[in-house]
Amino acid sequence: MMLSRSGKEVLIKVVAQSIPTYTMGVFLLPVKLCDKLNALCARFWWGQVGNERKIHLKSWDSLSQPKNEGGMGFHDLRLFNLAMLAKQGWRMMHDHESFLFKCLKARYFPQCHFLDSVDSSNNSYVWKSIMSAMPILRSGCYWRVGNGESIRVSTDKWIPNYPSNKILHPVNEEGEEWRVSDLIDLDLHWWRQDIIMERFNRDEVEAICRIPLSRRYVPDSIVWLHNKNGVYSVRSG
Repeated sequence: MMLSRSGKEVLIKVVAQSIPTYTMGVFLLPVKLCDKLNALCARFWWGQVGNERKIHLKSWDSLSQPKNEGGMGFHDLRLFNLAMLAKQGWRMMHDHESFLFKCLKARYFPQCHFLDSVDSSNNSYVWKSIMSAMPILRSGCYWRVGNGESIRVSTDKWIPNYPSNKILHPVNEEGEEWRVSDLIDLDLHWWRQDIIMERFNRDEVEAICRIPLSRRYVPDSIVWLHNKNGVYSVRSG
């Protein structure tokens, strides 16, 4: 019995690409394995059986595009793997009471924030896998200003609706260690405009002063740029 295109689509998405999901949420699969799995799905889609060859009218990269962009919405398993691992990193940034966070922080980033952690040759494969997804988190996350104590003025992303979400023009050596809290009058809950106007250029002054400040002393938080609710999802990753 020949399967229709719809039947093949369901089998690829629900079965073939779902089986390795649990593993991909913990470990980085080898590139060759991902390529082989992608090739098997492509052959099945175009009706290839055994060693016979059939023409692939579109590349797998094209089929992996969303349907509204002309694709079929299949997963590129390599990219899906990285997006799943980034989800683990997002959880660690927000659930500091989890056993996983406590173990990994004590071992790999005891003195810094998770986003500043790095990989090294003697790390476990689990940590190396999470680190492989770090570029996704670093490019898509930025700080939402609370009390400003956790945010470095010159290096962190913290300015919404601004190119690169960070300071574009470097401050002087004295300001390299500044925290955003140094730019806030914590008693009056507003920006210290005299210091900001003295230290930054005009565009940055306007962008900083537009950032709303809470009337309560709340900690800074990390949000995701690519979802309206600010929460990371595998699809957006």
